[in-house]
Amino acid sequence: MKNVNKFVLLSFLVMINYALEDVDMKQQIEQLDRNRFGHTLLDTIYLQLQTQEPIERLMGTLQQIEDRYYQDQKEEDVSHKDYQDSCTVDLQNLDQNIKVSDNERIKLEARLEGELYPKRDILQKLIAQKQGELKEFNEELNELDQQREEESEEFEHKIHEHEDVIAILVQARTLFTENLQTHDNSFIQLNNNGIELLQKHFGASIKRASKFTYRTSWGKMFKALATITSRVHQLQDSAQVENVILLIDQLLEQVHDSMDLEKFSEEKRVQAYEKTRNLLVISINTTESTLASAITDLAIVNEIIEQTQATLDNVNQRLQMLQQSRDDRFTICEQEAQDYQDSRSQRDSDRDVVSQTIGLLNKSLRTLKEQLALRMSAGEEFEYF
Repeated sequence: MKNVNKFVLLSFLVMINYALEDVDMKQQIEQLDRNRFGHTLLDTIYLQLQTQEPIERLMGTLQQIEDRYYQDQKEEDVSHKDYQDSCTVDLQNLDQNIKVSDNERIKLEARLEGELYPKRDILQKLIAQKQGELKEFNEELNELDQQREEESEEFEHKIHEHEDVIAILVQARTLFTENLQTHDNSFIQLNNNGIELLQKHFGASIKRASKFTYRTSWGKMFKALATITSRVHQLQDSAQVENVILLIDQLLEQVHDSMDLEKFSEEKRVQAYEKTRNLLVISINTTESTLASAITDLAIVNEIIEQTQATLDNVNQRLQMLQQSRDDRFTICEQEAQDYQDSRSQRDSDRDVVSQTIGLLNKSLRTLKEQLALRMSAGEEFEYF
């Protein structure tokens, strides 16, 4: 009796286990069926089972599919690694090129900002300064030449006036000496004709002296001589006549001395003018030379700046292109990595589906057939591969 009860209990436990296994199988099939690839795979299995194809062949096909997934994944892993390695190399090369170009950009900008632009500013200021100095020197030279011309003209007028005075005095002395006569063999006197000529001469001289510009005192001297000649009785005294002639000689000497002094002063002015002018000419020549050199240097610096700016523009364009290439390459590499991850996930999922299906076939073919028949009897359309 005990053995019978034990058998019944064991049979009941086996039935419960089968029932539980059926429930678990159903859940696995439902889970596979919710997957698109699993759904298609189940349809294919059902059709092959309907054709009474040996289960071993079906298992072999599924095993080949599972192995193919595994092999494809290995190949894709290698391909992905090779591609990502090439991405790393490409990005490193691009980063290095960007670094080199950026260093070149920094050097070019540093040369422009630290050397060329300041040098250009210095040369521009130097040119402006030398142009200002040259203008001042030329103005000083023009003023000096104009002053010298005025002084020379003034000197010529003064000498002309001196010469006129000398000529007047010499003419007066001649009139005295040519019109002297001996009176009673006792003294010398000026005859009446000489007195008249002298009075006319000094009268004309006074008018002439009134037009003098620089020494108006000559006119006073001529008036004094005219006054003397108007005193006729004095000119009939030999002593007075000799005194007048002596006075004229003294005046002539004074006028000559005055003219010599004017010539000496003029000579000193000419020397000072020539010295000052030579210094100004030297300054002008030096300034012009410095200005010409600065203008030449500025032209060279401007050309170098233009070339450097053009090079900098090219470097910036190259940098922009390199950065864009790096961004594009980085995006492509990241997209490939994402595609690889998606593909790997999908392949893992599909391989899991195949593995689960193989497990179902190995575990309980009967339950699988029943469940497939039930789902097909529900009127679902077939999807197979």
